[in-house]
Amino acid sequence: MEQYDIAVIGLGAAGSATLSALARSGVRVIGIDRHDPPHDRGSSHGETRLLRTAYSEGAFYVPLVKRSIRLWRELEERTGARLFEQTGVVYAGPRDDAFLMGAQDAAKRWRLKLPAARGLEAWFRLPPDWLTLTDAGGGFLYPERAIGAFLKDARVHGATVRRNCRCTAIERSGDSALIKTSRGTFAAGRVVVTTGAWIGELVPELAACTRVERRVLHWFEARRYTMKRGFRPFAVSPGDGRLFYGFPANARGEVKVAEHETFELVASPDRLRRTISKKDIAAIRPLVERFLPELGRRTRSAVCMYPMSADGHFILDRLDPGMVIGAGLSGHGFKFAPAIGEALANLALGRRQKVDISAFALARLKTRAIRR
Repeated sequence: MEQYDIAVIGLGAAGSATLSALARSGVRVIGIDRHDPPHDRGSSHGETRLLRTAYSEGAFYVPLVKRSIRLWRELEERTGARLFEQTGVVYAGPRDDAFLMGAQDAAKRWRLKLPAARGLEAWFRLPPDWLTLTDAGGGFLYPERAIGAFLKDARVHGATVRRNCRCTAIERSGDSALIKTSRGTFAAGRVVVTTGAWIGELVPELAACTRVERRVLHWFEARRYTMKRGFRPFAVSPGDGRLFYGFPANARGEVKVAEHETFELVASPDRLRRTISKKDIAAIRPLVERFLPELGRRTRSAVCMYPMSADGHFILDRLDPGMVIGAGLSGHGFKFAPAIGEALANLALGRRQKVDISAFALARLKTRAIRR
């Protein structure tokens, strides 16, 4: 039986970053994924992902995103991959909108640049009295490329990777664990579980405080909406609780757009409905027509899963001394991947954290299922 110091189960954004961090620490580590990462079966895909620094979801995220930017750059240097485009991100919405006020609060607390955005009338149709800002430190990431870079980095530093290897059970006993998979059984001193939508299957203790949502992403013909012509990633808050966001044209000449509040609950990630319906398309069209009227036709759409925590914030903690959990990244976790990986690796190794992660402790989710 193969023996490792630490096993990482699930190699999406958080898992591949954790594997990289652990491999660079010098421990003997194995990473296991039921598919062949990077892939489109989970939550870490879609060609581009937004990175915001003035974080409206909570100012406590800002140190984590600042650490992430530094680690993204270090990963680029180690692997030669271009992963983060620091273009700035445009924000727009009513002046009393909660998303914009949260962003302003975070920027003020952490002294981030959030100047007024200019020249948006060339791209957007916005009410004249709306507030427009530019998150100067933000931009977008290439998720599939990033996961490939994490895995390359991990292998270079000695990690073992098992692809197309489904973990069926984790049996913990004392200071060790047996990881049972479709390709045999492995032994490890500690285990990091980062299986996203499948977390409740391997860690039943988390089933009561997590859920899975079905979300849909869309691509439209870019026409003149290109980075070369000044178009930038954006997040528009119409003031009704939704968030409409998107990215400039990619190599195919498209703009990717999505809306943050429309979703369907998924009973099981293995039974996710991946076909695109008329209802899915109808949910995005009014926002495109209202705010980006000169976009071309819709070219394609794709389904993504959001593994959510009960309160929408991450779960980064030890379940017990031998098991570390990275869960509930809730649709906004990708940008933090390298810092999350570093934090989970530090938990597994018993090392001091570079950034305070106490806000993501499991104890805050007070359910009977979690209490041991």
